[in-house]
Amino acid sequence: MTTATTDPLTAFGEAFRADGFGVIRGALDPAAVERLRRALVAQLPPPSAPVPNQLMVGRLVQRDPLFADLAAQPALVRSLREVFAGTTPRLICSYGHVKPARTAAHTGPHSDVAHLPGVPHHQSTLMVKVTFALTPTRAGNGATRVFPGTHRAHDGGEPDGVPVELDPGDMLLFHANLRHTATANPSVHPRLGLWFVYAVPWMRTFPGEEFSPEFLRYVRSRAAARPELNAIFGLTDPYATG
Repeated sequence: MTTATTDPLTAFGEAFRADGFGVIRGALDPAAVERLRRALVAQLPPPSAPVPNQLMVGRLVQRDPLFADLAAQPALVRSLREVFAGTTPRLICSYGHVKPARTAAHTGPHSDVAHLPGVPHHQSTLMVKVTFALTPTRAGNGATRVFPGTHRAHDGGEPDGVPVELDPGDMLLFHANLRHTATANPSVHPRLGLWFVYAVPWMRTFPGEEFSPEFLRYVRSRAAARPELNAIFGLTDPYATG
């Protein structure tokens, strides 16, 4: 399911709830894509041998203000509030991702419900993953393959998967219970993207993704102008206990 940036948010939300994923084209302009790509490359470790099937740069928002600002981009927050039924979700994980050239798939079909065992994700939207493409993402270079509708209930059967092709600057959102898989990148070019995981406010950050005091001071310095930052970065009381 693909929705243009000019489509109403309500239409995007309805399609997301039906299919379990959605794409917003042109979420970032070319200049922003290039700034973010350079910032990610600056965080990558030196090349190693053998080349791993994927490279991940964790705690991304704490590495450069560009990434922190992107995680709270107003247009992204509006889309998230739509799929979270009006709630501003909490960022619980962020990482840069590289799918190196000539590498095999690093996962098979799965969902991300293992992050919250025992909770039936298909009954509500508890967690959503977001990725911004920084390089072209195609069926032939490691595009994520999704299985539409499997977020509602998975009966063991597998519908036909759909490779989600993205241009640089496009944004993919998908439900944590949606079955999806990595695919191989047999091309001669690596594929780069930025990933953010959002959840209902009472969920904790993933282990190792906790925000440092210095980062939270940065958030507070900006929250007077944008109060929603408090919710996104976990500075509000999710239970409203005062």
